[in-house]
Amino acid sequence: MIKTHHISIQKTARYCTIGELNDKTQEVWIVLHGYAQLAFEFIHNFSILDNGKRLIVAPEGLNRFYAKGFGGKPVANWMTAEDREYEIKDYLLYIQSVYTSLNIPDNCKVKLLGFSQGATTASRFYNAQLCKIDELILYAGEIAAELINPISPTLLHQNITYITGNNDPFITAEKLENILQLMQTINAKIIQFDGGHEIKTEVLQLLT
Repeated sequence: MIKTHHISIQKTARYCTIGELNDKTQEVWIVLHGYAQLAFEFIHNFSILDNGKRLIVAPEGLNRFYAKGFGGKPVANWMTAEDREYEIKDYLLYIQSVYTSLNIPDNCKVKLLGFSQGATTASRFYNAQLCKIDELILYAGEIAAELINPISPTLLHQNITYITGNNDPFITAEKLENILQLMQTINAKIIQFDGGHEIKTEVLQLLT
């Protein structure tokens, strides 16, 4: 008889930063990349926010793979459908560990932004209430399905912003309608911009 087992192991993860945490720091942004991206490249989108008073932190998904099957550029993701319960458990613990290692002062505002697949990841981390998060920003992505049917009380009437482009190829008109209805239900702020599945600097500036 075949049995499946699980063990916990120690794993080395990496994250990238822009800025420093010091007595001038007023905000910490934790930004989660999308599917098939790397933290070092993703964090470049947030360079415009570097004003000497912000620390930008980009954890990288624990799962890496080649973008073109057996070759090409190595990229990362947060999870797949395989063994999803443990995948989610692992990345929640990982993001919490990154957060804890930063030793963020209580007077710093913490924003959690998730892009694309990272938005679903961010919604789960926010809902788990493992750390202090002052604002959740969902950019070109969705809240995790298990948190919306029924809607998790943690998401109701909180400081949540949803951002989407009007020409995003990954979000159909029907899906967008459902997402916007959900965001209105939880009283989230909605920002729609002219563009596709992309981080736009002018949109980020609206969040400062």
